[in-house]
Amino acid sequence: MRILGIDTSTKYAGVAVLDDDNLIAQSIMQFKASHSEKLLPEIAHILEIMKIPLETIDYYAITVGPGSFTGLRVGISTLKGLAYVTGKYIIPVSSLEVIARRIALVEKPICPILDARKKEVYTALFKWNEGKLIRIKKDSVLSIDKLAEWIKEQTIFTGDGVSIYKEKISALFGTKAIFINSIYGIPSPEIVATVAQEKLKEGLFISAKELEPIYLRKSEAEIKFG
Repeated sequence: MRILGIDTSTKYAGVAVLDDDNLIAQSIMQFKASHSEKLLPEIAHILEIMKIPLETIDYYAITVGPGSFTGLRVGISTLKGLAYVTGKYIIPVSSLEVIARRIALVEKPICPILDARKKEVYTALFKWNEGKLIRIKKDSVLSIDKLAEWIKEQTIFTGDGVSIYKEKISALFGTKAIFINSIYGIPSPEIVATVAQEKLKEGLFISAKELEPIYLRKSEAEIKFG
């Protein structure tokens, strides 16, 4: 079973193809140009060089948020177009879960945070238990001060929000806060596809028509124009 995984939830964008448990190809890039200019060509490039016909992709998987409003819109509209053309189903995945999974099989809780601007972060809380990542807190948007209500023990912080709020997190949590290399805070399209495999076993897939981003709050335009 082949799954095309896509992530555009941050300033990075990635594409991966998973064939059962085998990673066939993966590309992760920090785009200086808009995701809209590079995403579809990169998908086409990976499929071409690996000689994978688009029709042989069984399912699509994508991070639906939270994250960059523009990035999510680009990724979702691109994938919707592919799904309409091929008639294939889509598995939506949380961008925060994807980031948390990059820190595999640790004993301590994992708190992925993405910058949501307005002095807030997109965040959730996870913990590994017997080889399975368990969600402790749902995807949320809140301030670092409010996040203090979640942190009861030593916790690993990861994601692009760490570099912005590291000083404040350290001040609030002291030795409870553990920071790791920022490379582990970049969402991986391979993990997007891996999570999708698990969701497929539960029948958690949708049609292109049903695919929508999860923003957690209104965009500036929605706030401005009601």
